[in-house]
Amino acid sequence: MGIVRIKQVDAFTTELFGGNPAGVVTDAKCLTDELKQKIAKEMNLSETAFVSHSDAADVKVQFFTPNAEVDLCGHATIATFATLYEEGRLSPAKKVFYQETKAGILPVEIIKENDQTIFMMTQAAPQMQEVDLSRADIAAGLGLTVNDLLSMQPMKVSTGLWWLVVGINSLTRLSSTKPDFSAIEIMSKKSGVVGFVPFCLETAQPNRSFHMRAFAPLVGVNEDPVCGTGTGCIAAYIAANQLIAVNGETAFAAEAGLEVGRPGCVHIIVSKQAEEISTIKVGGAAVTILEGEMRF
Repeated sequence: MGIVRIKQVDAFTTELFGGNPAGVVTDAKCLTDELKQKIAKEMNLSETAFVSHSDAADVKVQFFTPNAEVDLCGHATIATFATLYEEGRLSPAKKVFYQETKAGILPVEIIKENDQTIFMMTQAAPQMQEVDLSRADIAAGLGLTVNDLLSMQPMKVSTGLWWLVVGINSLTRLSSTKPDFSAIEIMSKKSGVVGFVPFCLETAQPNRSFHMRAFAPLVGVNEDPVCGTGTGCIAAYIAANQLIAVNGETAFAAEAGLEVGRPGCVHIIVSKQAEEISTIKVGGAAVTILEGEMRF
């Protein structure tokens, strides 16, 4: 009988039952990818992360949804490094660590802020592309109308994982909408994205920069409560369209998860040099809510 120690960690929150839960296995060196996929399906969380040895970085991290491996996951990265930190697996002499992922070798920085430990991951350099989808189809998939969309065109954006970023005019409309998940799945597959991340600049809390949701039925996650890679893509889109002024290094804070009862906050730092977005960092706090053994 094999035994795997696994934790469930709520990321992008300091409160239990908030943020976005991820599974974390900090010792996955003996697990095959097939078994990792089965464990992720059994955990039935949006992502489960598996840590193993890396010859190129401090650790290698793989991310599995219930039905597919993905190149990168923001909230599971935060959960992973919070767990490694909690277990004493990170050298106290260092503040920056590197993870080998399928999106590249990416740094994660530990920051102390107001008695909180924040884990900030540098995402891949932003890429943006147009998609062959009509505004009407995108709006309908989100349960909205064309009039609910911002004037700038929705675009597919990647900071390690491709998402379709869609600006919405109203917090009320974004919060109350009922998406057509079948339509989103079809459009996601057609345009080569994992899902849709609609956002609006109107927020429920005054100290937040934008409000967001994340829909990824293509990879088995109808709604991800607080999505790190999606947040990074939105921040890049906002900066590129000058919806919020970015001068040098600018800090954002995103709110998410309110609609599904798992409120969370994502810290974002956008760096712009010579009118080009050079770096996107996304991070937050995390708290372990469950730990145990899985037997197989």
